[in-house]
Amino acid sequence: MPSADYNPVTVRLEGEVDIGAVEHVVHELARAAAISDDIVIDLQDVTFIDSTGIGLLAQALNKGATLLLDGAPDHVKRVIELSGINEPLA
Repeated sequence: MPSADYNPVTVRLEGEVDIGAVEHVVHELARAAAISDDIVIDLQDVTFIDSTGIGLLAQALNKGATLLLDGAPDHVKRVIELSGINEPLA
């Protein structure tokens, strides 16, 4: 449950989240982390994600970010579901 001072910053990713996007994604996540401890990653406009993108998202999730899958294209949701990064650790 979010705390009373929950004030998330949304990082909206778009296009291809792959090796070519690493620098941009890392920059945007660092910018957001400088503003708030609560980061929401919006994947609505992502058209493609590969293992590099999944790795970036996994790192962000390990630091407490939240994935917003609502509105994400089905093929992007499927890759994330198959990767298991959106599941809580047992």
